[in-house]
Amino acid sequence: MQEFLKLLEIVLQTFEVGQNPQAFLVLFFLSFARFFSFIYIVPFFGGSAVPLRVKVAAATALVVITYPSLIAELPPDGSPLPFGAVGFIGMLAKEVFVGFTLGLVAAMVFEAAQVAGGIADFQRGSTMSELFAPQLDERVSELGQFKLQLAVVIFLTTGAHLFFIAALVRSFEIIPALKFPLIESGWTPAAEFMTMIAGSVLSIGIQLAVPIVITLLLTDLFFGLINRAAPPVNVFFLSLPVKMWLGILAVALMLPFLVERFRVYFDEAFRAFEFMIQYFGKMYQ
Repeated sequence: MQEFLKLLEIVLQTFEVGQNPQAFLVLFFLSFARFFSFIYIVPFFGGSAVPLRVKVAAATALVVITYPSLIAELPPDGSPLPFGAVGFIGMLAKEVFVGFTLGLVAAMVFEAAQVAGGIADFQRGSTMSELFAPQLDERVSELGQFKLQLAVVIFLTTGAHLFFIAALVRSFEIIPALKFPLIESGWTPAAEFMTMIAGSVLSIGIQLAVPIVITLLLTDLFFGLINRAAPPVNVFFLSLPVKMWLGILAVALMLPFLVERFRVYFDEAFRAFEFMIQYFGKMYQ
């Protein structure tokens, strides 16, 4: 271990990094924990479809970019950090929690997209056929997969991921990596906010699915009238293929609406993302 630290010290001196090896490693792994936990959970980084080594490399690259702004947290005189091994584990858990929570907020719209598809497919009667969504690491319905992939494409093509990553990098200015939060009473606003986030997933999903649901409801009403006029006709089996195609047609017609709504929801998710960062920052004041 001592040989490794000596080699690391030589490397740091070569790149004109003046910190001692222990402080460098502590700060590196704490910031890496926040970045990696965020990258691991957000769908727009690919989910389980992206190899783990790629995610590690992306988190490491973000740490390297951010590190020059992080060294201000280190003691200026080069003195040891004010915590030991147990404190480091606590700090590491704190960073994982922060990155995971921010990732949940950023993934809100994508979860809502697959919820909307699931509601639409339930109305179409095609809930038996499911596809694996690597971004969410779970099985979703057909239209849920389509809307999820559409949300990811819109998110990346509009450059919204750059705003989230930039806000995550700036979060180290508000949520220091080398300080433990002052945990006090008064967690009700945070609990209410996370409850609203969870509720907004269902709310957004219903809003995105309403046009399809109304279309298929009118279709059921139409076949109900046919059944009323001709009771021997088995309208249930007759309506299944019609509802399948009408659901797909409704999705195709509402694509401009989906694109516009996704942009609005991404803006709302980003405001919620920044609010959560500011709320975490209040624990260090």
